[in-house]
Amino acid sequence: MTAMPPTTGHLQLVQFANLLGTDGVVLIICTQPFEPFPTERISSMQQALNHAGLNKVTIQHIDKPIEQDPTADGFWDMWRDILINYGVTTADYIVSSETYGKKLAEITGAQFFPYDIDRSINPVKATPIRDNPIAHFDEIIPEFRKYISTTVTIFGAESTGKTTLTRALAEKLDATWLFEYARPYLENTENVITTDSMTGIWKGQKALQEQADNVRKSAYILQDTDLFSTVGYWQFPHWQSRLGECPAELVEDALALKSDLYILTRSNIAFEPDPLRYGGDKREGSDEYWIDVLERYNLPYVVLEDSDMDERIEHAVTAIKEVAETRAKKLFYDRKGL
Repeated sequence: MTAMPPTTGHLQLVQFANLLGTDGVVLIICTQPFEPFPTERISSMQQALNHAGLNKVTIQHIDKPIEQDPTADGFWDMWRDILINYGVTTADYIVSSETYGKKLAEITGAQFFPYDIDRSINPVKATPIRDNPIAHFDEIIPEFRKYISTTVTIFGAESTGKTTLTRALAEKLDATWLFEYARPYLENTENVITTDSMTGIWKGQKALQEQADNVRKSAYILQDTDLFSTVGYWQFPHWQSRLGECPAELVEDALALKSDLYILTRSNIAFEPDPLRYGGDKREGSDEYWIDVLERYNLPYVVLEDSDMDERIEHAVTAIKEVAETRAKKLFYDRKGL
């Protein structure tokens, strides 16, 4: 298989092969130098096999230019030699959900086991997914989805409508919503800012963002701030006396988990006091401060100048979909009709 991308159908095919009562399964994945995501396809498929408990499956990776036209001279001789070199014998089974599996069995002397060739069990096909991965996101194995999904963080000063906007966008886009870890942490521990509490927020926020791969339900993840908020608060000049320098490891974690887009909400709505806001009756950080954080770490961002929520949602959705479509296009490649 090319597994471009790895789908739920691919995984079911391997599960079927594993249930045929054999001593083991060899999965051959073919990638070529001009194709996208060669190593990611292999690693995500291996993770999927591990998660499914398919410990008897071995992946063999062919990564080189290979003739794609079955009518070309020597095409089937080439594949006979490839399969024999990978250990295929007359005692083996060729398992495929494509009709070419029958030909591969004939040229190697193996026995052919077709699986769901008519796609009556699972109608998934890779071509429609490559053409529109966002619409077919649930047909891609979860382990690969992170490579084409879009993570967006709503960012900015306190009391600028970040949570309200994040929830609205998550509903609009049917996205996974991730809360800001600092709030429940401080509400359920001790509401004080110390090195220990900031370290706790750092660890919790990091784990929450890393867990996104396990809870994502669509092509979008909407985050109500992320680790760069923790970085920004730790770097407040007036907090330095009690916190000290921002740890380099925190910045490294924030960069490793950075979003595909940051949407900054302007401080153009009324400030609402809150027990977890420590600046009294005003915001501790200005819009310019948070924009500086984004630019300092070279993060992709847009600024919402609107104060009206409907306009904020409209402009944010436009920005998000533009980024998402750019990411999704990475999956497309021309197989020349083959």
